[in-house]
Amino acid sequence: MLTETFRSIITAARKVFTNWRAMLLLAIVYASLLAALYFFVAVREASIGQVILTFALAIAAPLLFFVLQGMVASQTDEVSAGFLLRRSLASFWKLILISLPLIALAVLVAYLLAKAQNHLGASPNVPDRSLLNEIGTRVDAPHPARPINWKVAILSTVRYLAFGLVLPLAAIHLWLATVHEGLGSAIRKMVSHLARAFAPRSVLIYIAGFLIFGVAPYFLLFKTTQTKHAWLELTLLVMRLVIVFALTLFGWVITVRALAQFSKTPLPDRANEAA
Repeated sequence: MLTETFRSIITAARKVFTNWRAMLLLAIVYASLLAALYFFVAVREASIGQVILTFALAIAAPLLFFVLQGMVASQTDEVSAGFLLRRSLASFWKLILISLPLIALAVLVAYLLAKAQNHLGASPNVPDRSLLNEIGTRVDAPHPARPINWKVAILSTVRYLAFGLVLPLAAIHLWLATVHEGLGSAIRKMVSHLARAFAPRSVLIYIAGFLIFGVAPYFLLFKTTQTKHAWLELTLLVMRLVIVFALTLFGWVITVRALAQFSKTPLPDRANEAA
């Protein structure tokens, strides 16, 4: 299974670079999405024009997101960039509709986790009072080890699994089914698509891709290199931003393409999977 997983990722990576015009279009749409998000946060609501701009950006950002996902899900080696854009503009609303249950589930999970955190008093910035008293009694220990707050650890684990693995993986497979089979078929076969989404090979593909488009960009962006030269530091910052942009875009496209290849293969039975 591991061999097939990495073979599908390598095959997807090779096919991604064969249609450079489509990748250039994806990069433009992705850059537009990032710009919309940036100006939505940066623009202040001080005048009527800024309020209108903020409202327009609030609408444009999710539309650009689903247009981008439609292009990524429908990208093939044969189609042109223009056809890819037209197809995505014509069908991105289907991705919005198929995503509504997942969006509602995400809101519900976030609400329940917030309620559980308030109920258990498991705020990550406020340590447990009993732990503080226990540490305070140990005057002889100059640097006591901080005990693990299991409430925070459990809630953080559930949060990361829900928003970092379960919901994105389910969304990718539903988007692929919607683009390639149609909205009606994706809704009728939603249970089977979700079952395929959490097959072992699908999870392995996503985790391997997450290391590219999630973990590596995080360390590049937040683990800075200090230097005494201002221009050198600015150059390193620009280089890091460019690399992060490329890793997030190409890593996501390769992951979705590998999952698209997996979605076309029949699922083996459990006996063969175990073997």
